[in-house]
Amino acid sequence: MRYGLQTAASIKEDADRVHERHLRRLRDASSDISGRGAKTVYRDPKSGKEIDIDALNQQEREKQERREQLREQHSEWNKGLVQQRAKDEELRLLENMRRSDTVALDTAKLLDNENRAKQHWDDPARGFLVNKISDVATVYPEYKGYAPPNRFGIRPGYRWDGVDRSNGFEKQLFEAKASSSSRRAQDYAYSVADM
Repeated sequence: MRYGLQTAASIKEDADRVHERHLRRLRDASSDISGRGAKTVYRDPKSGKEIDIDALNQQEREKQERREQLREQHSEWNKGLVQQRAKDEELRLLENMRRSDTVALDTAKLLDNENRAKQHWDDPARGFLVNKISDVATVYPEYKGYAPPNRFGIRPGYRWDGVDRSNGFEKQLFEAKASSSSRRAQDYAYSVADM
C-alpha cells in the first residue's frame, strides 16, 4: 500500500490489489490449513469434549422408537379388556366365515345388519332413530312479579329477587324515547293547528 497524500482512485486500486492477494492466498492454501471440506466438530458445552453426532442421532432414534412402542402399548391398554375380547371374537368369527364354504357376501351382510341393529349409549346419531315426542313442550319457570322493562324485552330469571341493580340507563333511554315521541306529536299538532 502507498502512503501519504492519495486520490480516491489510488486508494481503491491498492485495496483491490490487497484483497485479490488475500483471496489468492486462501485459494492456494491446502484444505488442512483453510478447513475446506472439513466436518463440523460438535463439542459438549460443559466439558469441551468432542461429541459424535452420528452416535447421538442413533440414540435419539432409539429413544423415539421406545417412546412410540410405549405409546402403542398405552393405547392398547386404554382400549379395555372387554372391547379387546369383542374385537378378537369378531376377528375369529370372520376368520371362521372365510374358511367356511358359505357365501361370504351373505354373512357380511348379516354381520353388518347385526352391527347396525346394536345401539350404543354414546352414539350421536341415536337421537335420529328414536321417535321424538314433539307434542310436549318444555315449560320453564318464570318470574311472576313486576320487572322493569328493557330494550330487548327479556324477562328476568325466576330466581330474581326483585331488586333493580342497574345504573339507570334503561330508564333514561325509555324516558328519552317517550319525551322525543311526545315532542314530535306536539310539534306536529302545532304545525297543523293553523290550517
